[in-house]
Amino acid sequence: MAYRSKYVGKYNGLGRMVSRPWLAKPCRDAAVKMMHAAQPTAPVGDPNEDRHPGWYQRSFDVVPVNKNVPFRGQPRQRFGAALINTAPHAWRVENGDGRVPRYAVLQRAVDAVKAANRG
Repeated sequence: MAYRSKYVGKYNGLGRMVSRPWLAKPCRDAAVKMMHAAQPTAPVGDPNEDRHPGWYQRSFDVVPVNKNVPFRGQPRQRFGAALINTAPHAWRVENGDGRVPRYAVLQRAVDAVKAANRG
């Protein structure tokens, strides 16, 4: 008779793991992977009509994130990374408005990386 192995996670151990600085590098690598998926799909304006063609495409950046998440009343540091776009019109390109269609570049990049990694 075969027995199934059973995993019982401990919040304490998982919390210690995600509060270690070495976890920032895999998070940054994942954000860089998403950045490389987002840049080719970013819209580029027509140089004859747009004063800054390609500005949105060049404005992607990966920044480190240190987040304080309280656990059982005690502050706990969490390390990670975030993919951002620093262009002033990034919100309009991502979400759209009356003049600009919704491109959803970051959302499509997340979906593409998830599909590539079966996630």
